[in-house]
Amino acid sequence: MKKIIFTLTILSLFSCNKAKESMQDAVTGAMEEAIENQTGTQVELPDASDMENNGGYINYKSETKTYLTKDEKMQASLIFQKDNDGLSIALQLTGEAGKSFLATISHVPEDFSLPLKGKFAVSNKYDGINPSASVLFMNATENGMMASEVPYEGEITITKLSKDEVEFEIAGKGGDASDAESPSNWKSILGNGKLTNPIIMSYGIDKNKVLK
Repeated sequence: MKKIIFTLTILSLFSCNKAKESMQDAVTGAMEEAIENQTGTQVELPDASDMENNGGYINYKSETKTYLTKDEKMQASLIFQKDNDGLSIALQLTGEAGKSFLATISHVPEDFSLPLKGKFAVSNKYDGINPSASVLFMNATENGMMASEVPYEGEITITKLSKDEVEFEIAGKGGDASDAESPSNWKSILGNGKLTNPIIMSYGIDKNKVLK
């Protein structure tokens, strides 16, 4: 947890100070090295000129609610982690108005190819064969934290995964937490999105072994 907090603190400082581009270009390498020395995490921060193009754009909705549209530009991060459970790939989008989106595919074989599909299941249960997936939308408001409906079946598909651009699609069915064991209550949950010039963080694996 300390590693993640330190990393996110550095990333916040970087993204909030993009007005002084020449200074950022000079210190980007030092910041990456500092993060890697403190956390053991391989990090790639976009150059200042590319940071203007860092963005996450997503349409995400259920049958009854629209949570995000591509009109909203969000900060985009791409996170790789390899541990005893295998490789995980996370797409994280953070907005200025308290909105955040996180999609994770776990149990990914290292020799995977695109398109990469992750299966949704109740409690994110892994079937022992297919990579498992989860999606979570959160919105922090004056009235507290609001979470979206959660997909309990279906899949997320990553169709593009490069340092410059990531594209994905979501096609599933689900509902609120209280509906997890009631498939008859599940509603369609759909989405598609793009990350451009994402901030890349890699734990336990060289990012170049994951990017395609």
